[in-house]
Amino acid sequence: AFGTGHAWNESGDDGWTRAGLPFALKERREDCTHNGLMTFLFKDSGAVSAVAFQVTNQTCRYLQFDMSGTVTAEYQPGSVDGAAAIVAAVMANRRSRIPTQPVAAIGAKYPGADATRFGSSDEIDPAEMSLFGFLIEGTHFTSDCRTPYGRYPYCDEMLVPSYSTAKSIVAGFGLMLLEAEYPGAARAPVAELVPECADGWDGVTIEHALDMTTGHFDLPDMHGDEDAALSSAFFLGDHRDKIDTACRGYPRKADPGTHLSYHTWDTYLAGVAMTSFLRQRRGPDADFFNDLVVAKLWRPLGLSRIAAATRRTYDDVRQPYAGFGLTLVRDDIARLARFIGPLDGRLDGKEVLDRRLFDAIKQRLPDDPGMLAELETIRYNNGFRSFDVSSYLGCEAPAWVVVLSGFGGIIVAVMPNDTAYYYVSDGNEYRYLAAVRESHRLKPMCR
Repeated sequence: AFGTGHAWNESGDDGWTRAGLPFALKERREDCTHNGLMTFLFKDSGAVSAVAFQVTNQTCRYLQFDMSGTVTAEYQPGSVDGAAAIVAAVMANRRSRIPTQPVAAIGAKYPGADATRFGSSDEIDPAEMSLFGFLIEGTHFTSDCRTPYGRYPYCDEMLVPSYSTAKSIVAGFGLMLLEAEYPGAARAPVAELVPECADGWDGVTIEHALDMTTGHFDLPDMHGDEDAALSSAFFLGDHRDKIDTACRGYPRKADPGTHLSYHTWDTYLAGVAMTSFLRQRRGPDADFFNDLVVAKLWRPLGLSRIAAATRRTYDDVRQPYAGFGLTLVRDDIARLARFIGPLDGRLDGKEVLDRRLFDAIKQRLPDDPGMLAELETIRYNNGFRSFDVSSYLGCEAPAWVVVLSGFGGIIVAVMPNDTAYYYVSDGNEYRYLAAVRESHRLKPMCR
């Protein structure tokens, strides 16, 4: 996957133009991302140097490496179809990015602020951190992008994986968009939309699949099934393997909506059901990711071009993974956090999501709090976690932080004071209370 680099000329280069290009290697079928740089020289005549490359940054818990070398290259001068539109889109995205300042400068705007509480080394090993940021009152305070060999020079272009944050922003928002357009879609029966789930799935809706409360599971522990060996068939397989795992891999042991078992295949199933629902109404080429998530949310939010693609199955079905598979840049994360927080799920003040489903993730609906998750203070609902931090801040009433979490050490925490903190790491650490407490100090969260 390629980011946007730049080319430049220097005196004494005898007609050669220099180029630098950020890129990333993406693991097949998974989200592991390995960031690198390419550099080379070229001339208008078509002459080109060898390409020197280096891969030094990892966002992958189980596969990390450094790599460097040179490769021969060919250059064919000319214009690519649609190049002007691509450049225009890139420049428009750059112009509309949320204004940034270094995290270290936060004290200048908020006297007394402790910048070290964001990306705190007490919580996340700096050697495992790729980047982090804090969003407050329209300013995106950003870290450097780190590698073992120094600062990554294209920090705005560093490509990072979504992992399970996609459960929130793809599957979660996808169903909220579908429900807004077709009221009642969230409660559509999975068995009528996915033929493989015809047996034993009565009463299970798309919303149950998104909530991971289908009642189909093996081990009672929330994360037991996902950690078991059988899950490899889902993650390494194509659509047939994935849907077989989702529909036939686990017995029915509970009524729908009563037991939470963390299953990425449930999120995949929700995506399959949403695609089926949409195709029944729009035709066989409808795609919930392209037609809903990208068209109705990503583009209006101004997300990067890289965010408009998702991992899909390597077969003719080409089903979006839904529960993982996105590639993002840090401005994408900030825009999505702003949409959840300060914009409260609205675009230009207008509703685009189903308000019931969205309010549920903000813990505004007493009759739909979601299921207890890892702690008594954490709920899982509609693809999102909500974390009541009131006991950590001394609040008398609940203070709910909306949390997006990704494998290996990815967190996006959207706080009730309309601030947000995020980081992308790969040390399997999920701690962020230092940032929550500092945000509370700058802008109190207690009601």
